[in-house]
Amino acid sequence: MGFKDWVADAPVATFSPFMLRKDSVERVGGPDKGRHSLEAVEVFLEDGEALRSRVTATRLLATGIFAFALKKKSGGESFLTIQGPGFAWVVEVPAKKRGDAQKFAAALRSRAHLAA
Repeated sequence: MGFKDWVADAPVATFSPFMLRKDSVERVGGPDKGRHSLEAVEVFLEDGEALRSRVTATRLLATGIFAFALKKKSGGESFLTIQGPGFAWVVEVPAKKRGDAQKFAAALRSRAHLAA
């Protein structure tokens, strides 16, 4: 691979464990690592905030009506989902990295739109 080939295949954006290239997205590491074309790829940055406001049956049974007043200790998580024909990847995004994940998702959406 020459320098021109390397530059042509250089990452456009990264968000661990993902790399966005000119015409593909790649997961580096993990059991489901791989590289896929950007055609028909969708990306979502989903907020886990709904988890915080949802009252589970277990909490309702344990605390009765007070379950609605209690705050959950977990929640606020975000999840980056990348899916396309034949694959789907999901990673949890730490709160401190949410901005980086948003930038990566925007770059991926833009590239996928150009590939369509």
